[in-house]
Amino acid sequence: MNVRHIHHHHHFHFHHSIEARCEVMRRLDALDIKIDLFKESIMDGIEELTGLLAEIGTEVDKVSTDTDKLLADLAAIPTPGMTPEQKAAVAAAVASATVIRDRLKTLDDKVPDATV
Repeated sequence: MNVRHIHHHHHFHFHHSIEARCEVMRRLDALDIKIDLFKESIMDGIEELTGLLAEIGTEVDKVSTDTDKLLADLAAIPTPGMTPEQKAAVAAAVASATVIRDRLKTLDDKVPDATV
């Protein structure tokens, strides 16, 4: 039995018109422009977000500083000679300020530090 190998060679040559090539190039250029606009929009958003994070960080720092000062002021209040009600009021203020400080720390940990 004779086995013959038949090889088929197909060469496809697509000959596009100059107009078709120009249309492809025009569309690619339009895509490049859209991609550049998209990148620019993303960068603008990132810059705006970075600014907002910096503002939030500054405000958190201010409140945190005020809370630390309040805790220090409360700790400096002399309790000898106070009535039990006054001592309880100071203790409640310390507890409240401590909760605020802890919540601020949690918030500060969630907000990434802005990089310049």
